[in-house]
Amino acid sequence: MKHLRMSLLLLLFISCLWAQDFGRMKQPEVDKEESPSFDMELSERPAALEQAVDPTIYILGPGDEIGLSILTSEVFAYPLTVTPTGDLFIPGVGVCHVAGLTITDAMSSVQKFVRDNTFPGAKTYLALLKPRYFKVLVTGAVQTPGFVIETPVSRLDDAIYQVDGFHQLAKEFEIRIIHKDGTEELIDYHKYILAGDLESNPTLIEGDHVQVPFGELNLNGIVVRGSITGAGYDIIAPKETLGNYIQRQVVFEKNADLKNVTLSRMINGNINHMVILPEEFQSTILQSQDEINFMWERGVLVTGFVQNPGGFSYSPGYSVSDYIALAGGNTRDGNPRLVSITHIDGDTEKGLRTPVLRGDVIYIPRTRKDIYIGDMSILSVITAMLTIYLTYLSATGK
Repeated sequence: MKHLRMSLLLLLFISCLWAQDFGRMKQPEVDKEESPSFDMELSERPAALEQAVDPTIYILGPGDEIGLSILTSEVFAYPLTVTPTGDLFIPGVGVCHVAGLTITDAMSSVQKFVRDNTFPGAKTYLALLKPRYFKVLVTGAVQTPGFVIETPVSRLDDAIYQVDGFHQLAKEFEIRIIHKDGTEELIDYHKYILAGDLESNPTLIEGDHVQVPFGELNLNGIVVRGSITGAGYDIIAPKETLGNYIQRQVVFEKNADLKNVTLSRMINGNINHMVILPEEFQSTILQSQDEINFMWERGVLVTGFVQNPGGFSYSPGYSVSDYIALAGGNTRDGNPRLVSITHIDGDTEKGLRTPVLRGDVIYIPRTRKDIYIGDMSILSVITAMLTIYLTYLSATGK
């Protein structure tokens, strides 16, 4: 009986183990769903539209996806794609050429084709389901010249974006678009940047070649430096003002000072330096080989007998004592009561109550005691004077 009980217990234990293993073996595996990819193929990516496509303007071409409806005693509806040869293959009807036609003209042409070949009294309707994609060549003064993918509703700025933007020496005001029929357009892209002129940001079509010319530094080049992003050489348009250049090109850093913009220009063999105020930006005509410096904002310089002399950011309302404190305070030899403040116009004021302006220089002089006796103690001074006096007495025999 004892052996039978032990056998049953052993059988139960093995059954439990088997059930657990069997359960693990039969556990359904959870499929790892891949996260949706946002890198869709171009054929799946919807074209971004500025507005509804005008069927009287849009020109059909290979790759356009078309919805065709034929109304007779029955209704036939087909999603069709314009073939590489520019045709629509209409099931049960035939092949009708539509490339080069507007949507409106293509609708009339297809209706006539359907009536002449299959359904004499049919009415047909044509709709653009999805614009086609094609390649456009972009060369010249761009970062990565080559072919870009466009649609009939894409504009020049999209092509420029795909080639990573203009080269810094690009003549953006003389872009040439050469069409496959040999005709050309001359585009002043500055008009689009400054005024949003869409004629200066045209749509592109198959076979277009966008050429961005390089400028010449000696003819239309300038140098820009200072507290801006992308300092270096640049190309300006004829008679371009400093204001327009700033609007279309300059990205200021946070410490830039618009009241501290200097223009250096060669005049009669000499370099002239001019400070251009904001109200003069639009009236200042740039010339080739100008150098423009967008200076950092003027701070406050604390110098003289202070612990940590140097420049500090200007903070409206800060007093002379505040700036001395920022410099670590005066040294033992410095006398803040004799402080002098020199303004950017050259005027100098004295005293701790002087209002501090942007660009001021605060100078802490030495104490008068330090000027005459330096680091000597009072006892050392008395001893020195007595030594001199006793020497004098000895020499004179008094």
